[in-house]
Amino acid sequence: MSQPESRNIIPSAPGANTEAEAFRDVIRHLASGVTIVTSSLGGEPVGLTATAVCSVSAMPPMLLISLTAASRTAQGVAETGAFAVHLLPHTGRRYAEQFASRSSHFQDVKYSPTLDRQIPLLPNALGWFLCQAEQSLVVADHMIFVGRVLQCELKDKSPDPLVYFDRNYRKLAPAAEHATSTLEPWGSAQDAGLPGFGW
Repeated sequence: MSQPESRNIIPSAPGANTEAEAFRDVIRHLASGVTIVTSSLGGEPVGLTATAVCSVSAMPPMLLISLTAASRTAQGVAETGAFAVHLLPHTGRRYAEQFASRSSHFQDVKYSPTLDRQIPLLPNALGWFLCQAEQSLVVADHMIFVGRVLQCELKDKSPDPLVYFDRNYRKLAPAAEHATSTLEPWGSAQDAGLPGFGW
């Protein structure tokens, strides 16, 4: 049986640039938490700022990340089979900008390598996940990795996350508008047991 054909979502036809521009204009209005993804390449620490991070399931705990395929970080994840995701606090904007720049990402940045995989863990994160990459997929110019969470820690019990929306960093309001018990990262609680529900 033939393998499914890989194709781009945005067509490479006349007007494709307009489609890509429209896509960017809409997707920038999806509010996202700001993270730093780290790994190791050739024994050296690598990392980048990423918003394309999401939970996949809670049992077992798994995360999905999407990285530019040409990046050293994506190459590091492919080489080591492991990565860490750091949730940034609002005070971590400097780190977000540094890891998104073309300069040395780890210059003057303290970190602790995990003992077995040498994956850098950053101390000033709101929380972190250490993951073993179990699946990877090349899509257009990106690599998608699905990782099983081996360890995780919430370092700030009163978190104030760094949020990215409409090409700007944002801060959450001091309190939520209303608490909800029906929405989970994997779908609505009312959908539990239905196909596609993450639990």
